[in-house]
Amino acid sequence: MKTAETRAFSRMSGKSIGAVSVLVLMAAWFLTGTVSFGQEAPKRPRIGLCLAGGGARGGAHIGVLQVLEELRVPVDCIAGTSIGSIVGGLYAAGMSPAEMDSVLGSIDWHALFDDSPPRQLINFRRKEEDRLPYFKFELGLGRNGVKLPAGLVAGSKLIFLLRELTLPAAGIDDFDELPIPFRAVAASLDDGSEVVIGRGSLADAMRASMAIPGAFNPHVIDGRTLVDGGLLRNVPYDVVKSMGADIVIVVDVGKPLSELGQDLTVANVLMQTLEVSVVANSRESLAAVTDRDLVLVPDLPGIGVESFDRITEASVRGEEMARPHSEWLRRLSLSEAEYEVWRAGVRAAYDRGEVLVGDVRVDSPSRIDSRRVAMQVQTQPGTQLDMRVLAEDVSRVYRLGEFEIVDFALEPSVDPSAQDLLIRTQDKRWGPNYLRLGLALEGHLDGEARFLVLAHHRMSSINRLGAEWRNQVTLGNRLGLDTDFFQPLTMNGRFFVAPRLHGSLDKRQRWVESDLSAIVDAKRYWGRLDVGLAMSHWGELKLGAYRGETTASDDNQFLDENETLGGWRGELVFDQLDKLDFPRRGWLGHAEGVLSRGALGATTDYDRLFVKYRGATTGGRFTMIGQLEGGTSFNTELPFHDRFELGGFNRLSGFEPGRLFGDDYALLVAGLQMHIATLSPSLGGNLFLGVNAETGQVWSYADKKAFEDLILGSTVYLGVESLLGPFYAGYGWAEGGNHTVYMLLGRVHQ
Repeated sequence: MKTAETRAFSRMSGKSIGAVSVLVLMAAWFLTGTVSFGQEAPKRPRIGLCLAGGGARGGAHIGVLQVLEELRVPVDCIAGTSIGSIVGGLYAAGMSPAEMDSVLGSIDWHALFDDSPPRQLINFRRKEEDRLPYFKFELGLGRNGVKLPAGLVAGSKLIFLLRELTLPAAGIDDFDELPIPFRAVAASLDDGSEVVIGRGSLADAMRASMAIPGAFNPHVIDGRTLVDGGLLRNVPYDVVKSMGADIVIVVDVGKPLSELGQDLTVANVLMQTLEVSVVANSRESLAAVTDRDLVLVPDLPGIGVESFDRITEASVRGEEMARPHSEWLRRLSLSEAEYEVWRAGVRAAYDRGEVLVGDVRVDSPSRIDSRRVAMQVQTQPGTQLDMRVLAEDVSRVYRLGEFEIVDFALEPSVDPSAQDLLIRTQDKRWGPNYLRLGLALEGHLDGEARFLVLAHHRMSSINRLGAEWRNQVTLGNRLGLDTDFFQPLTMNGRFFVAPRLHGSLDKRQRWVESDLSAIVDAKRYWGRLDVGLAMSHWGELKLGAYRGETTASDDNQFLDENETLGGWRGELVFDQLDKLDFPRRGWLGHAEGVLSRGALGATTDYDRLFVKYRGATTGGRFTMIGQLEGGTSFNTELPFHDRFELGGFNRLSGFEPGRLFGDDYALLVAGLQMHIATLSPSLGGNLFLGVNAETGQVWSYADKKAFEDLILGSTVYLGVESLLGPFYAGYGWAEGGNHTVYMLLGRVHQ
């Protein structure tokens, strides 16, 4: 029999059970979106983000993402083209807009779009070629003629950056498994089709989507040659819809069609044709947008597709454009708690953590022995992956100078807690025979002009040790043929032998006596065998013997030289200048000694030593450049063909080239160079204004040398980094009423 207390407890328990049942039903409604009565509650619409291509203008995408996060608008799927694939892919992988803005805004895009390493770090043999006036571009030679690279930039630095930024997603093969499902759009050169990339490497997908034709090499994925998707689908609205989006937020940062103008050129027509294609397919995509969607077109005046130095400004413009649409966007907002759960899930995936390196392997199916590649890699198995060390590894491999692309990948390891590091290389497709052309012009006030046209051939990687053969043909005031063979003796290339043959015919105005000039016809040929020590990118030491013949004469018979050459020669060079022309920082040291000896067949015994130091340091727009050089014959008399000469640009500029000559000399130049403008890429590089103070003198071996003999001089010049090489126009003055106006293109004096 129940007591009163028991009956009371039973009544209370019944009420409690009923209350609990109601709470359970309410919880089920919130968690599942349905109620137990079978009535379906409204579901949250699936929100898609469509990010268009537009180069640097795509910085506006970041600003839009910042506004979406502030308004707590979740994104359920993303599709992007070109720069839209970069921003969209990073966001889909879990990177926050703030971090993206910081990372992309701090990148040196100019350096990123130039695969060449800093000149200080380039292999010394490639630096050595800078002494001659070659154009920067390199062609290939094959059985079918001249071969060209597929783009101005192969993109080795770019793919490394993309792999680093997407490292947290390195193990994801299906883009639907990213924190936010993602698609990148590219165009296939194989069949002209639109390619929607939803699997594979996220970094590869981004790289393919922004492979601007002509600017970047195409990117190959699964055997398909892909380029920038903007050619076919710059606004991938239909791709987002196919991912199940109910509402699409479109951000169109495409460049408006340029005004054609009346002055039509081939370049204008080609560029306008490309823009018309992009604008036309964008209009087609936007025509499918419905009333449920939102199209945002940021106002980006003056920000071109190439203005990557203004990508942060574009981000601000994107944010400013999105804010007036806040009321519309708030309809898609989640509560603070719900959004925080959503965002935390997305961000958690981007926690990179530490990567333990398992094995380190080299995949180099190329002409280069893989052991030479492996010797450049310092990342060790069993260590934590350090991206700065890996970047140096990749750079060192690239600096071998024989690869189009150097890349890396992380792969599963036998140790489940580690990942194997794979260094991958791709040979230059236009090698192994390379051709460079060059041009040098020099004109002076007195009307004398000189010109040289050069062609340089290099055959690389002839054997497993990395031998190469170089040939140069010179036409113009000097006719010449030069050939040398470089044979490393060890796998690391530290020691080498280098035979060389040279022949030249040089006919020009030269000074034969202190007050007499004449047209001198000089002929020379010689052979040389050097052994040497290569000091990586720092420099080179060579010692060897030489033998040859030289003649020099003029029509008035003031000069008649006919000598046999023979002797010993040594050369030591260190080169750490950032540029050989218009340097901003660094230094160069050069010493060369000759012992001409009858025992080796020489007609005349003499000694000759030349030393030179050049340095540059920069502060702001101004660069201080200093040069100190000198030479001595150690009280022997130098023959005409090997005498020291002064005169010409930066060598007592008030005198014409070779006006001063003798057996010993000294020269000091101190200059200040100001950067005054940056030219458009179609014209070249930078514009400089410079002024130099100079002092120097030349003595015969019998003269008494004294500082009182030094001649003072100066020069002022305008310098241009042109596409054809360094251009100078200026005025030089020296004591004694000596002055000249000159123009130079390239380097006539070598």
